[in-house]
This record gives sequence, C-alpha cells and structure tokens, in this order.
Amino acid sequence: MRQDKTDRQNSQVSIMNREEYLEREPFSVSQPEKETLYREQLNELTKHHRKACRAYDDICNGLNQAGPYLPVSLFKDLELKSVPDEKIIRRITSSGTTGQQVSKIYLDADTSVLQQRALCTITGDFIGTKRIPMLIIDSPDVLRDRSKFTARGAGILGFSMMASKRVYALDENMRLDMESLKQFEELAKAGPTFAFGFTYMIWEYLYEALRKEGKKIDLSGCHLIHGGGWKKLQSKSVSDEEYRAALKEVCGIRSVSDYYGMAEQTGSIFMQCEEGHLHASTYSDISILDPEDFTECETGRWGLIALDSLIPTSYPGHRLLTEDWGRILGTDDCPCGRRGKYFEISGRIKKAEVRGCSDTFEGAAAKAPQAAEGEDLQILGGTYPPEEAAQEAFAPVVIDFLEELSKLFMKDPAYRQYPEVYALGFWCRRAHIEKLRSRYSGIRCGKGLTLHIAPSNMPTMFAYSWITSLLAGNPNIVRLSGRKSEITTAAVTGIEQILRMPEYEQLRRQNAFVSFPRGHRTLEELSQKAAARVVWGGDETVAGITSIPKAADSIDITFPDKYSVALLKTGDIRDADDRELQHLAHLFYNDTYGADQNACSSPRTVFWLGDADTEETESIKSRWWNAVAKKAESYDLQPWMATEKYRILCRNYALRSGLGPVRRWGNRLYVADCDQYAGRLSDLEARFGLFYEQEITSLADMMPLMEAKIQTIVSSGKDQEKIYDAVRGADCPGVDRVCAVGEALDFDIVWDRKDLVELLSCTFSNETKQSKTE
Repeated sequence: MRQDKTDRQNSQVSIMNREEYLEREPFSVSQPEKETLYREQLNELTKHHRKACRAYDDICNGLNQAGPYLPVSLFKDLELKSVPDEKIIRRITSSGTTGQQVSKIYLDADTSVLQQRALCTITGDFIGTKRIPMLIIDSPDVLRDRSKFTARGAGILGFSMMASKRVYALDENMRLDMESLKQFEELAKAGPTFAFGFTYMIWEYLYEALRKEGKKIDLSGCHLIHGGGWKKLQSKSVSDEEYRAALKEVCGIRSVSDYYGMAEQTGSIFMQCEEGHLHASTYSDISILDPEDFTECETGRWGLIALDSLIPTSYPGHRLLTEDWGRILGTDDCPCGRRGKYFEISGRIKKAEVRGCSDTFEGAAAKAPQAAEGEDLQILGGTYPPEEAAQEAFAPVVIDFLEELSKLFMKDPAYRQYPEVYALGFWCRRAHIEKLRSRYSGIRCGKGLTLHIAPSNMPTMFAYSWITSLLAGNPNIVRLSGRKSEITTAAVTGIEQILRMPEYEQLRRQNAFVSFPRGHRTLEELSQKAAARVVWGGDETVAGITSIPKAADSIDITFPDKYSVALLKTGDIRDADDRELQHLAHLFYNDTYGADQNACSSPRTVFWLGDADTEETESIKSRWWNAVAKKAESYDLQPWMATEKYRILCRNYALRSGLGPVRRWGNRLYVADCDQYAGRLSDLEARFGLFYEQEITSLADMMPLMEAKIQTIVSSGKDQEKIYDAVRGADCPGVDRVCAVGEALDFDIVWDRKDLVELLSCTFSNETKQSKTE
C-alpha cells in the first residue's frame, strides 16, 4: 500500500511552494523527484536567509558560494537570526557538558510550528498518528522555562505532541519514580504506548538504576524512541546490540528506534527503521562530504555528514556541516519500503592532539583549585617532591647532562623518529649551550624551586621551559597534561633515562615531572612553595593560573596569546627558480603547518612588499601559494581539523568586515585578502593552513599594524636586522623578534623580550659566592 500511494504522488510532478511540499508524507518522495522539488525550495530558503541575516550573507560572499553549508559549531560562536528579535518566541540551546559553549537557536512561531509538525509526522510513520500514552525518561524540571531550554527540553516537548498522557520516569532529583513507572506499566499492558529519552540518560538513570536496585518493569508493549548520547556510551563500550539487549532484560522492551538529530535542526530528525537504517525524510536530506575538499562522496564511502532541512526560517540552519562521520547505504531501495536516502553513522569525528600554545591547563582558566579526593598526582619522571636547593647557573653537570640528552635524541632511532624530539636534541648540543652561556657575565645562581605550566599541545615546549630554568640553576617541577602526546611521552622517557645515570643522580633529585587533574589542590600547594611560576598559554588560562595565590617573594613569568606575521618580498619570489621556491615553501610550511599554525610564532598574515604592477603581483602570489599548496599535500589534515578550519573562516567573515573572498586549495590551504580590513590583525584567527594577505609598498605601511600582540615577523631575504631596526625606530608596541623563513619555531632563552635565564637567576659577587661556600 505504501508503494502504491508513493507512486501516485510521484506521478504528480509539479512546481509547488514550500508549504505544499511539507504537506507530503514523510517518506513518500523518491530521490529523483526530491532533487527537483527540494532543491528549488532550498534555494528559495537560502535567498530568504541571505536577505534577512547579514552575518550569513557575509559568509556566503566570503566563501563565494550562493548557499554554503554552515559548520554546526558556528552556532556556538554567533547569534544567527533571520527574523527580528520581537518575533523570537523561544531559544533552544544544545546540550553541552559543564564549561562547554552551547549552540543558541532562535525560533519564531512559524519555525516552531513546522518543527513540531515535521517531528510528529516523521514519528507517526513509526508509531502511528493516534495519540498514545508516553513515558518520558527524564525529570519534569527540564521544561520549567519553556521560552528558554536545552535540546533535552525541545525533544521532550516535541515528542509530547504525540502523547495522550505524559508520565515522567524520574523525579526532580533524577531518581527513579517507581510509583509513576508502575502506573505506566499498567498503561503499557492496556494498549499501545511509547517511551522517549536520550540514549545515555536511559542507560544511566533507567537501566543502571533498575539493575542496581534489582528491579524490573514490564514495558514489552512499549515502543522506545531514543537519540543522542552515543559518545558517552561508546566510552563505556556499549554497542547498539548490547543497549537493546540490556533494556529488554530489565524492561522487556522489544521495539526500539534510535534517531539522529540535533538542536540546530530540531524537528527534521532521521529515524531508524526496522532494518536498522537511518532515513532522510521528505523534509530533509543528507550528503556525505570528503574532508579533503568537501566534495560529495559516492554511496558507501565514509565521510562528514552534511544536512539540509526546509524547516528553519528564523535562523540560517537549513544547510549544516556536522562533526559526525557516516556513509550513505542506499537510495529509494531500503527493504522497509521508505523512499529517500538511508545511512549509518559511526559517531563524532575523532580529535587528536593539536600543537600550539593556547591550551595550557585544559580550560582551567579562572578556576581556583579544589581538593580532589582520590585523585593523586602521577610522578612521570625525576623525584617528587624535589630537593629545593638552587645551584650555580650553567653548572658543568647540567651542560654534561644536556650533551648526553642531545646524543640520545639525535642518534637513537626510538627518538629520531619524532622530528620535535630530534630538534630538541639539536638545541641541547654542547656548542649551542656554550654559546648561550657566553651571553652572561659574572656569577649567577638560581632563584629556587620553579613551577612550569607548559602548553599541553606543543609537545616539547615543556622541555625547553624546563631546560632553560635548569641552566639558570633551579630545581624544577614540570606539570604535564594528562592528555600527553606520544611525542611528549618520548621526550619524558628520554630525559628520565639520562637522569637515571649515576653521574646525574643529584639532578634527578632536584627535578620532577608530574601530572595532576585541573582543579587539583596540588597547584595551589606548589604555588605557595615556588620561587617562580612559568606559565605558557592563552590569555584566559594565564589569568586563571596567576590568580591562584603564590608566595610573597615569588615571581610569575607569563607567555599569553601572541600573533605573528610573514613579510615576503615579491622580488624574492619572482626571481627564485623552481628549486629555490620549493625550498622556501618547505621552510614556510615548517613554520606554519609544522605546529598546526597554533604556535604563537607561526605566521597567520602575510605582507607582500614590492612595487610590481597588479597583474605581476597576482602572478607572483599565485606562484607562491601554489608552491605552499603542493607542500601541504603531505600535511596530516584530519577531518576534525578541516571542520574547525572551516568554522574559523566562516566566523571571521561573519565578524570581520573588509576580508576578500577566500581562495581554496581543497581544505589544505585557504587564503583571504585583508587589504580592506581595518581591525586588529590579532583578531584574524587562523589554524591548520588558513592565511590572510595584504600588499604594501614600503615597510612604513606595515608599522601601524604592529600592535602589542604581534610577536614575530618571519621575513624572506637576509635583512632581518634592518626590519627589526625599522620596527624599533617606528616605536611599534609589538614585534619581539624578526627571523628568517624557517626559523619561526626556533626557541631562544629570550622569548617575548623576556630573558628567562636572567629572570630565573640572581647575580652574585665572588665574595658572596665564597661566603655561601663557607
């Protein structure tokens, strides 16, 4: 019967308006017809949002696309609306864990009605259109404020439209309400019923609670609908099959439908059919995109899920790029008889460690530590607590130790495989350390115990910070993140290997590498003991950690957010032969992609200096960026990096006026003109190969833009001293260093104009040293 009715509807191919289209049954339209009718309505919806939402129109212009997918995470950054504020009747927020930003979705009456209608129609195809009793596996407190609630509340409210009676399984304290459950058990025995809840909450508050209490209820006649929360269950290694079996064991539930949906497109959900497939309804569609360039993948291939919906009119959420991984299984041929695409998802795309200076203490900013019972710190290397006696700076034993460490990291294959560890070994060479020592005259001695809070995502930064303090003569405690990378682990292992040599036992007793959770009491305790705290990280992180009380005579040495630029001379690029150009692009790649463009010294804006005519300059720039793009083909661009980079680009177009349309080499390289941009350079966020460029005819054109946040100028050519003199002569508040291309990530003991050895040590006369010895 379903097939016959579908065929009759599909024979009536005509142009209809959006409202008429949304009247169609939820799985009645074949994909070929949908491509014709749906796309036309989607294009009209795009025109509406471009006209009504300035930020969305700016994004479209910047991307040079009529109706691009918006990254779903953009709704966490921006308030995107396509109707006046006075028409907003409800704000929905996505469900996020404590401390996370949440998406904010603004609904007018029309969008709210369409969402509820679509949800009821889609659900009705599975449980029938007649209203039946509903068990809500949640607390009634979720709906306390109906003008402003989370996706949980929106889901409950939406599915409640299908209910003749509503019963809550949990009380206001999220505990089982057994009296209500027994009441619903009787309703389930009397006729059709359905239950609704979020996947993880059903597991945690219904299944686990019943199992722990040794109780069971009979909901064998109830159809369970659940969605969301699989990420938490995956961490508990619970599969879909195990989930269903467990609920059947304690509740007798046999009929279960998972659904896929999100707060950003409430209403147009994707229900799981009897064959275990998720289905796109008449009102929405799905595409799978290749993270390499966002082109559409063929059926069966895994990629990023992108969603279309005809429902949102009050906000531009009709085309969304998600952070979920899935694949289309087929079209119009599911054995269940429903038309359209059907698919499966494997979950949220995985994130790996990102290199950079911005993530120091896992979001510990502005949170003073509290005692964490049962969460003791881990000792990863050295001795804890360390002996606190300071020693002479550049002590021979320290230089010998670093020479042994250098040999290990540069010669042992177990360490040579990591470029960052090899570079650390090269930095520790005796010749380099002796050169550093020659900068200081007189006798210096360490200040005392130094606490290091280093970037968790710059895998060897902790070592440079520690070694500098070690050279200054200090005992040290280095706090490492619990999310250590493989590179960090290798570096710590090598350091511990050398520290365990008999001749360096004293150094081992004076240094410790530890890990403890954010909020742990240890940070407060160590802050009271330390003579100095060295803190690397973003502005908020630095402010949060330095707000923790410290000893009266202790000092803080902080390295907050910075921004760096490149200065490329058009003549250098024009005159370089292909081999020279490839080498320069390789060095630039190391400065930027080598740290995921997160390092404070990685260039994000490129200034082009020259007097070539416009046509020649464009040719020179194209030649350069093509060389960089060729090198970027070797970059390990993970799917989550592609979506994050795209989010940043969209966000900048929404917030920063004056940016030209982006040029894209797939998702590996984005370049946008900023000649007309009048804001601060440091506001132009960039990661993973996103660059801004501006043409100048003299160094003087560049100087007004060198604000206090600018740390490094990376320059082609050999006139770095001339550039630095020009910066200082112009009295620029920013620019701490000027270096050649390829040297941006080279660490020096003078960083951000702060001499770490000088700050972490004291000078003594010969008489003072003699009296101390006696």
